[in-house]
Amino acid sequence: MTPLADTHVHLLAGLDDGPPTADEALAMCRAMAAEGVRHATALAHQNAGYPANTAARLRAAAAHLAGELAAHNVPLTVYPTGEVMLSPTTFEDWRSGALLSVGGHDQWLLVEMPHALFLDVLPLVDALRPHGVRLVIAHAERYPELLHDPARTERWIAAGCLIQVTASALADPWDHGMERALRDWVAGGFVHVLGSDGHGTAFRPPELAPGFERLVKWAGRPAAERIASLWGVSVLQGLPVQVPPPKPPPRSWFTRLFGG
Repeated sequence: MTPLADTHVHLLAGLDDGPPTADEALAMCRAMAAEGVRHATALAHQNAGYPANTAARLRAAAAHLAGELAAHNVPLTVYPTGEVMLSPTTFEDWRSGALLSVGGHDQWLLVEMPHALFLDVLPLVDALRPHGVRLVIAHAERYPELLHDPARTERWIAAGCLIQVTASALADPWDHGMERALRDWVAGGFVHVLGSDGHGTAFRPPELAPGFERLVKWAGRPAAERIASLWGVSVLQGLPVQVPPPKPPPRSWFTRLFGG
C-alpha cells in the first residue's frame, strides 16, 4: 500500500469548523490510517474569523493530538499547520511570527483565497522568496481563474508555487467542465500535492484514497505516487520540492484552425 500524505485536513478539535471534539478528531485519524494515510497536516484556519488561532496555539494542539495518536497506537504522523487566508497583511503577519507554516518548518505556507475573491499571489511570492518560503495553493480547483487559465497557473508554478487539489474533486468532479479541466491539469503536470480538506467524520470526511485512484487512472501510478505520497511527505517535512514545468494542454483543432 502506498503511504499517502494528506496535505490539507482539519484535525485540531474545537479550533475552527473542523472536528468539534477530541474524540471526533481521533476517529478521523483512525479512518485516515485505515485507508493508507501515514502523514497529514493537523491544521486549522488562520484568518480574521479565528483570531485566537495563533501559531503557538496550533502547535500546542497538534502536539496534544500527536500524543493521543501515540497513546492509541494510530499509525499517523501529524504536522502542525495553519491554513492562511490571504490578506493585505499576510507578509507582515508572516514576518511577525503570527502565521504557522506547513509543519512549522518555515519552508511552505498553505494559503487560500478570501471568500468570493481571487488575488494574484505573485507579489507575495516575491516578498517571501528571500526568506526561503514558498506557497502551496490550497484547494486550487475551487478557483476558476486558475483551473481554466493554464497560462496563469503555469506562471505561478514557475514562480515556485505548488498546486494542491482536493481528492474528492478528482474522484467526483462537480460537473463535466471541472472534470475536463482537472484531467488536463493532471495530464499536464499542474497538480503537485493532494489534500482531503477533511473536516469531520460525517461532514466532509477525510477521504484521500479515491482521489489517489483517480490520479492513477489519469496519469499512471508513478505520477500518482509522486503527488499523493512523495511530494506531499516532502512538503510536510519541510524538504525542498522541485517539480518539472507543466505542459499546457494541446490546442483543439478549432483553435489551431481559427486562432485564439
